[in-house]
Amino acid sequence: MAYSSIDSVFVKQYADTYVALLEQKESKLLSTVTNIGSVTGTSFTVNEMGTLGDVLATPDRFGNTSYVDASFASRLATMNDFSNFSRLAIQDLPKLKANPQDQLLTRLHSKWNRKVDSVVYNALIGNAPRKEVGADTYTNVALPATQILGTTTAPITKKLLIDIRTKFTKNLADDEEIYVTYNADLLNALLADTTLTSADYLAGQMLQRGEISNFLGFNWVHYEGITAADGLSATGVAYTKSAVEVGINSISPLKIVEVETANRFHSIGHIESVGAVRTNELKVVAFKFKI
Repeated sequence: MAYSSIDSVFVKQYADTYVALLEQKESKLLSTVTNIGSVTGTSFTVNEMGTLGDVLATPDRFGNTSYVDASFASRLATMNDFSNFSRLAIQDLPKLKANPQDQLLTRLHSKWNRKVDSVVYNALIGNAPRKEVGADTYTNVALPATQILGTTTAPITKKLLIDIRTKFTKNLADDEEIYVTYNADLLNALLADTTLTSADYLAGQMLQRGEISNFLGFNWVHYEGITAADGLSATGVAYTKSAVEVGINSISPLKIVEVETANRFHSIGHIESVGAVRTNELKVVAFKFKI
């Protein structure tokens, strides 16, 4: 044999770890709304009490007392079950230098966090089942047109952001923290605006760190889920913490189980239940803009 055959015994160093492709890992929205924890039942309700108005009666001497009755309503959040699983054939594990189990657990947890964000986001801008009668007859309440600003045919503007903020003041909904979602496109628009990035408007960290923390009295939350499927527009949302209530049940926790009836392959995953409902339309402002 010639020396040139030495390349037949060259070796390869195989990786013993995995490089995870990029994805949203943590929940962006769960901490910004009201989490009521675990729920007993197929759904949970939110009780609503109306205003008593501003008019006070002028009493007549020894006359009848004038009463103003409160109005009541109930909103419904339906709990939906979700399974989140992956698997590994047990006979493949001795053939792998890099054990994928820990990475799969992390990826499954990240996937669940993104699902929770989707449920919260849809509760903010979607329909809220509501009833004012004793029977379980709920009517879907959409976010009113007056609470939806902007258009998918025009880019974001400073005026639109100011209109969003003043909407909360007009609705008397600015007595608690207000959150607003943004994506990379909205961040780009704000960072590129020299007026907004001047010292008169934002702290220097906006340019130094490339992030928004507090502007116009909003707590800014980065969430790419506001981008439309076609990538041409986005629907952001501004809201208070009490604007949505969310419940989460852990039906079967995240774990690795050997399935005896299928050659002991590893079933990796969990089953959870989640439900959310908007509590008050005046505490939510959706805004549309062109990308």
